Amino acid sequence: MDRPVTGRRSRLTARLRRGGVRTALAALTALVLTVPFVVAWRVYVDQRNVSRQVSVPAARVDAATTARWKAVGAGLPERAAPVILTYHDLKPHSGSRYIVDPAVFERQLSALRTAGYRTLTTDEFVAYLLGGPVPPRSVMLTFDDGTHGLWTYGDRILARHRMNAVSFLITGRVGRHRPYYLSWQEIARMARSGRWDFEDHTHDLHSRTRIGPHGELGSLLAHRRFLGSTGQLESTEHYQRRVRADFTRSRQEFARHGLGQPRLFAYPFSSLPENRRYVRDLIKRFFAGAFTDKSGHPEPVAHRSAVGQEYQRLEVFADTTADTLLSRVAARTQVSPSGDPLRHPERWTGADWRPLGSTDVLTGKGSVSDRYVYGAYAPYGAADWDHYTVKAGVTDLSERNGSGTVFARVGGVSPVGVRVSYHTAQLVGGTPDRVLAEQALPPGPSHEVRLTVDGARTEAVVDGRHRFTVPNSSGVRGTGGIALALSRGETGPSWPAFAHVETAPLPGPPAAARPFDGPAGWTDGDGHRARAVIGAGGVQPIGSRGWSLATYRPGSTARWSGYTLSTRLTGLSEEGLHSSVMVRRGAPDQLTVRLSRGWITLLAGPGAHPRTVLSRKLPEAAERDVRVTLGARRTDVTVGAGLVHTSVPAAGGTGGIALGVYRRSPDQPWPGFEECAVGGGRTA
Repeated sequence: MDRPVTGRRSRLTARLRRGGVRTALAALTALVLTVPFVVAWRVYVDQRNVSRQVSVPAARVDAATTARWKAVGAGLPERAAPVILTYHDLKPHSGSRYIVDPAVFERQLSALRTAGYRTLTTDEFVAYLLGGPVPPRSVMLTFDDGTHGLWTYGDRILARHRMNAVSFLITGRVGRHRPYYLSWQEIARMARSGRWDFEDHTHDLHSRTRIGPHGELGSLLAHRRFLGSTGQLESTEHYQRRVRADFTRSRQEFARHGLGQPRLFAYPFSSLPENRRYVRDLIKRFFAGAFTDKSGHPEPVAHRSAVGQEYQRLEVFADTTADTLLSRVAARTQVSPSGDPLRHPERWTGADWRPLGSTDVLTGKGSVSDRYVYGAYAPYGAADWDHYTVKAGVTDLSERNGSGTVFARVGGVSPVGVRVSYHTAQLVGGTPDRVLAEQALPPGPSHEVRLTVDGARTEAVVDGRHRFTVPNSSGVRGTGGIALALSRGETGPSWPAFAHVETAPLPGPPAAARPFDGPAGWTDGDGHRARAVIGAGGVQPIGSRGWSLATYRPGSTARWSGYTLSTRLTGLSEEGLHSSVMVRRGAPDQLTVRLSRGWITLLAGPGAHPRTVLSRKLPEAAERDVRVTLGARRTDVTVGAGLVHTSVPAAGGTGGIALGVYRRSPDQPWPGFEECAVGGGRTA
């Protein structure tokens, strides 16, 4: 009885096998027929979206030009903060002021390389911002908008010189208006080459919009839109949502195309926003730094610029020759306060920021038709000067009128100067120069001036005995170099002159830096340099992780006691964000004050499992003022103006400080800390 059933099963199995084979053969046939089509389609799409590259001949440079370019670099330091250059596009014979001929670009890179400049990548630049070592003398080549000339012409020029560049993408325009903008396919090839980094220029805010009732135009990022339907500007809330949504979309596009999260930002049209606080805070929490081509003060990549995380670039135009570019880059390269500045006429600029050309007008060797002459020495190269002295001798002063002024901290927010005439010395400061103090001098046609700049103090001495002292209340923003000015008045028979000028660094270490004056000494939880921009009372985390910790000198602060830490927590704008202030870091009675938009938690004890001392709901707020004072037996914690005031028993332990932040999603902006200060205290 079983055999017929078995036979039927065998026949069924055979048929199924034959059917499976047929199905497999059919699938294989379809695959064989489909693969060439898919490959051909991908090749077609790739070719359609990848422009042909054009090779630009290497620049032909004669021996005299090579020697001239080398001489420019010979007088500059081997290591200096980078100079950032702005380009827009490369194209031959365009006629646009903003588009550089590729042959000119090739020659510019030849000049920079011959003078000893190298280029920085984004990784190297951000590492320097975070407190890394000063790099070799370098430039950072940046291109705004993401235009096709970068791929068509620029890529092969960079390859020839073994240089790198950064392109700031308007992500909403990638692949549009071809071939004007780069395609994602071109961007992918450029990124794989290792020569290009890609950073953020907004998703779709690089446009001008109506910002007033009379047709006034302004940047979509920098201004609120004027709504014709209502005759009013859009609300601040709508503006902020619009900007935030654009930033989020732009970052999503970077991630979607495998570029990683951008760390640098360039303002469209270099227009700083009228709603500065919100936009700047947003940029600071998304990026390590922002670039603009316009600034009220010199903002090179220097210590003081890190305070606002905004850095000024040098814009390159179609008519910028290689020699012009090299001289301008050299003028922005950091120099030290040593030697005779008058020996470097190429570093001096006039009141209009244009090169002075010669120092003869300052030394009495040149003729001047005006009644006032002003020259600033390397205002960009000296932007970070502090802990230095300048000596100058003023001669040929007339008994009737005429004066000479020596300025220090020039280019910062608190310049100060000493003006001497035949019989008077005045301390001047501010803009316009305001007389802060005055002393009579023994009458004479010559006087000696000495200015000493050291951290929070500027001291001036005239003729070795007449002394002025003025405090520097601007912190790191008050750094800067020197300037000279001469005036002969309306009826003076001749010009005064500077007989000599000498600058020198002060001996010994500079005035002790406060913890929040710079990145030195700050580490993360793994013993590496903290991933935060730190300067002038502010700590701003950066990076792609969900948490960030900055601990100040954990080794040398282990015996700190009796101090007060105060700070303002900012950016607690949404759920999933919190910030922590830690004192007695590492001690058994370490205290952590953790705040979010609507909650406070106090945690006692180090390690992963501290005990909760206090947990309380608070009125929602994006900013919190926190003050923590350590006593021998207790720690006092105050939040806001009486919002929270409590004391936590302490075992009398010692330890330093740390600041931490957490965000639930990497798409959220980082919270930050402002107005940080540590007062009192002692080492046990």
